[in-house]
Amino acid sequence: MNDGFVRVATASPLTTVADPDHNAVMCEEAIRKAAQQGAHVVALPEMVLTSYIANDLLYHTIVLEGAENALKTLVRDTADLNVLFSVGLPLCINGKTYNTLAICYRGRILGVVPKTFIPTYGVDFEGRWFEPGPAEVSNIVVAGQENVPFGSHQIFRNSLMPQMCLGFEICEDIWSPKPPSIDLALAGATILINGSASNASLDKDVYRRGLISGQSARLLACYMYCSSGTGDSTGDVTVGGQEIIAENGTILAQAEPFGSGFAIADVNVDGLWDSRRGMSSFHVAATAQDAGYVETLFSMEISEAPLIRPVSRTPFMPASADDREDSCALAFKMQAYGLLARINHQHARSLYVDAMHGSVQNAMLAMLVAAQAAKLAGSRGSSPLEVHVLVRSSDDAIKVDHEMVVRLAKSLGCEIDESADLSNRSVASANESLRDAYSSIYIDPCDLTELALGLAQPNHCAMPQYAVNSQMVRSLVPAILEYLARDGEADKNAGAAGNAGSTDAPDELTIPADAQSVLRSIPVQQDSVMIADNDSTDFGPAEVVDFFIDGLLRAQQRPRKLLRLAVQAFAGTYDEHELFGWMNDFYTRFFATQFMRYSLPDGPRIGSAGLDFHDGFMYPSHAQATLWRKELEEIREGL
Repeated sequence: MNDGFVRVATASPLTTVADPDHNAVMCEEAIRKAAQQGAHVVALPEMVLTSYIANDLLYHTIVLEGAENALKTLVRDTADLNVLFSVGLPLCINGKTYNTLAICYRGRILGVVPKTFIPTYGVDFEGRWFEPGPAEVSNIVVAGQENVPFGSHQIFRNSLMPQMCLGFEICEDIWSPKPPSIDLALAGATILINGSASNASLDKDVYRRGLISGQSARLLACYMYCSSGTGDSTGDVTVGGQEIIAENGTILAQAEPFGSGFAIADVNVDGLWDSRRGMSSFHVAATAQDAGYVETLFSMEISEAPLIRPVSRTPFMPASADDREDSCALAFKMQAYGLLARINHQHARSLYVDAMHGSVQNAMLAMLVAAQAAKLAGSRGSSPLEVHVLVRSSDDAIKVDHEMVVRLAKSLGCEIDESADLSNRSVASANESLRDAYSSIYIDPCDLTELALGLAQPNHCAMPQYAVNSQMVRSLVPAILEYLARDGEADKNAGAAGNAGSTDAPDELTIPADAQSVLRSIPVQQDSVMIADNDSTDFGPAEVVDFFIDGLLRAQQRPRKLLRLAVQAFAGTYDEHELFGWMNDFYTRFFATQFMRYSLPDGPRIGSAGLDFHDGFMYPSHAQATLWRKELEEIREGL
């Protein structure tokens, strides 16, 4: 079943006004084009069989009959395709005309959905020709087929893949205060389709893009929007065939107005189900009938095919450079203000940053956060805070770069505490200079990636702790450091943490120029840096481990699907055998070390994935990984 992916497409054929036979041929060409590219669902525009601008010609029976006959031909001629499609046409039912979508599959009309909201304002005059569609479903005769469900309260579910469930609305419906798609989603629809004939305008196209992506996010759904092509343009308005396929807030594919009039994407309907299952406020009805909807079943085999879906190798960071910079700035603020809240609550007088364990970049970021929080505390009238950086002696064999850490600490005005004896777990007992432990805060630099692999040992200090990086994956750390190194708001005159008690210190987040100079001298940190334990056992590149963390924690993907996505994301960099080896190690380490994460020190929740029990991560410490290991063995045998 293609790991829960369904390929869908939208198409805007070039139509001719009041020529249903010609338009049916154009629709068939579009459907076959999509089928050749592996699509199983195709959305066509509103009123595409007659053209949306048939206007008063819709009063003519010959036009309405022509549209119905064209539908009959289109359904018959596409019966050989494993494609479900929706096509727009006017239908006369019991003496009234309705703006409808006919949903068709394998030579049959599965149902007809009428438009609910009929616009009669601005450039639209639909109330002149159409009646609002009924919600209640009844059976009608359409295109020679009897007992066709008609009404807006219906959904269509694939009996061979229940998470593939479709709901339909038409153009204006999405612009209304309560779009039908809301109740369709709550009745179980994961793929929402809107056949439209919306005109183009300078402001409307951008707004429409946000409207569609926002609706897909709100409803945890795929939303397919298909507007009619340039054949519906008139002397008054132009129509450009805008196509949008969005999934849970992300636009997967689109065709700009006056472009190709075709968009295609792989939709993760399995993932949408998982997201809804994890959101208690998303109250999906137990059955469609409970929600007052009629459910029509169809049986469609979804063939496995190479994914055309874009897969980011950095799921914790935005793809856009501007968005990434904004995310880095926000993450650093969250860390600093989170620590500031702890300082104020505890009435702390000193901070001790551990630069003895783990990644040098983790330690550097922890120092920067501590210095910034101390500075913020001073700007708000608190007593001056001392920031100490705990380092090993320079002649000791350590993992962190002693010289780089010391340089940054000095540039931030921190006190440097050297000790060659801090090799056990209790910093407080090993360092007698830590006088009043409860007026101090120990800053643990461990990151979420280390915690996921069980490489960090939090809570190894007797004093109160705060783990500023613990809810942040390793691959995000160098991105934040790089941002801070080039941030244009450097505090050129700041003495950093040493002057943190000054009431003149600004409340804004700034990095001293000397510290920025140190950060710029750090060797370029590649995401491919290997994560290793004290025995130098490699567990994979940071970017790969973080990709697995996202797949397990946020997407709840099974190993087979996660490996498939990883192979696509890292194609040309790592091969399938390498990725499988690292994934196998990841699952083994993750489940075996869950008990270590049950009592993590506090730390700011940076993103939507975390490992702190108190922030909602509730994996049991004694769970067995049998199911995951079994699937991993099946994968190994197939490699």
